[in-house]
Amino acid sequence: MPLHLKKRATKKRAKKAASSFSKFKKLIVPRPDVLHGYLHHTDINLYLEYLQNRYSFVQVHFLGLTYEKRAMKAIEIDWYSERNVTTMERERSRHLIVENMIGNTMLVPMRANLHNATNIRNYVFIEGGTHAREWMSISVALNCIYQLTEKHLRNYDLLRKLRFIIVPVTNPDGYEYTLTKNRRWRKNRRPIRHSRHIGTDCNRNYDFHWEAGPSKMSRNTFKGVKPFSEPETRAMRNLLLKFKSNLLFFLSLHSYAQSIMYPWGYCQQLPESWQTLERLALAGRKAIKSYNGRHYRVGSIAKLSKRHITGSIVDYAFGVINVPLSLVMELPSHDLGFQPPAESISSIGHESWFGIREMCKTAYDLMPPFLNLQAAILANSKLCKSINDKQQEPMPTVANISNQCNTAQVPVKGLKK
Repeated sequence: MPLHLKKRATKKRAKKAASSFSKFKKLIVPRPDVLHGYLHHTDINLYLEYLQNRYSFVQVHFLGLTYEKRAMKAIEIDWYSERNVTTMERERSRHLIVENMIGNTMLVPMRANLHNATNIRNYVFIEGGTHAREWMSISVALNCIYQLTEKHLRNYDLLRKLRFIIVPVTNPDGYEYTLTKNRRWRKNRRPIRHSRHIGTDCNRNYDFHWEAGPSKMSRNTFKGVKPFSEPETRAMRNLLLKFKSNLLFFLSLHSYAQSIMYPWGYCQQLPESWQTLERLALAGRKAIKSYNGRHYRVGSIAKLSKRHITGSIVDYAFGVINVPLSLVMELPSHDLGFQPPAESISSIGHESWFGIREMCKTAYDLMPPFLNLQAAILANSKLCKSINDKQQEPMPTVANISNQCNTAQVPVKGLKK
């Protein structure tokens, strides 16, 4: 082939390769820095998409649109998801084929065992950013996601026991408003019909003792015109109902009271299981104190906050959805305020993760999913034993039946033995 034709063919191949690379490049999702700055909502959703593309045990759920048409999203982290099991099987089969070629090893299927494991585990549900100005709650939720995905090898034992649903930003419209307009804004951004006021406190809008909440539209804690009047709270309600039967532990992140609290918020009365809830909260406090010496207060929401909080998501999760372990974690601190400086984000995030991880482990130990399985097995074994015993008993004769009737004692009313 002449030299000029060779050069032309080489240029065509290079052009074709560049074109295919540019198409591939469009599929690459960049990774935002979630540990050292406050991200915009679009960047947070971009991070969730990045994780879904990278890890086979991650799935992103679309929850709905806010008033300003922002997409609410949740991330599900499930080590034994169908997609991840398939990936692990493929890798395991590839390694075993190599071992079989070298050492004549048998290939053993693993899908059945992993599939059965998904039926006996429970979900941890974490949400942040309900109040727009509490930026740190969003950063801590993102740190939890980071630890369970990008650092999953460190937390493999936790991922084998529990599944996670995390909603990093529950109030996207309000959060974006604080980033660009008013850093002190608390509510969402939906206008109240037939009034000049804007916004409802999403943490007063759940249908649990909602009627006792603040009804003045101008207040930061306005409860809304009716329960679940806001698209954000409806989306969270639907998500909670979807996973209701598998929820073990619900954690709502706020700031900045530096405390771990349990229900109730609507009254001073304690629930029957308050000692279990306090034990769970104390486990988180102890872990954080051992990490860097920071001291968290522990108690019920109403007692520690010294006010009644009605229509909150934690009371709703505990009292209506029946999540057995439900807590509020108020992050640090009065000195740092709602929006700690960027250099504090990473340290507070890691410190909080130590407490959250320990609470997840304690939740699993307090209510392991194997208890119901063991009870069923025990009941089944007792039933089988009784059936076997009856089968081994001799058939009763007419003489035996008559003797039993003659010797039977008839109880007399009012006579005590």
